[in-house]
Amino acid sequence: MASSSLQLVSVRRRRLGPYVDLGPFFLFFGISGVDRGREARIQKRFDLEYYPHIVTVRLSAAPAPGRYALRGLPAEANKRGWTAQQGGTLQGDLSDDGLAELRAWLASGGGDVRPEALASGG
Repeated sequence: MASSSLQLVSVRRRRLGPYVDLGPFFLFFGISGVDRGREARIQKRFDLEYYPHIVTVRLSAAPAPGRYALRGLPAEANKRGWTAQQGGTLQGDLSDDGLAELRAWLASGGGDVRPEALASGG
């Protein structure tokens, strides 16, 4: 796919409620067992806290809906990939550092980016 210029459309911060791990409470009262989903829940919570910014951008040549890496962006701003949506915008989750790098890159004139499809699956 050809190179495109990138325009920042919006940035919003994800709001999270408090995280409560009830495992120690149950252990105190002698209720034990195997919590099979704990690691996945903790990893998801970490991801939500470490990547709190939901950033929407628009490319001059919109790619088809799907998951993409935007080659040409700073590494931290491109770490988790971007999801192209039906309206031609792309959305990604960025850390504080990633958002700062993206804004600095745009302030310095940016440049062209090239969307590369990411392999689907997990």
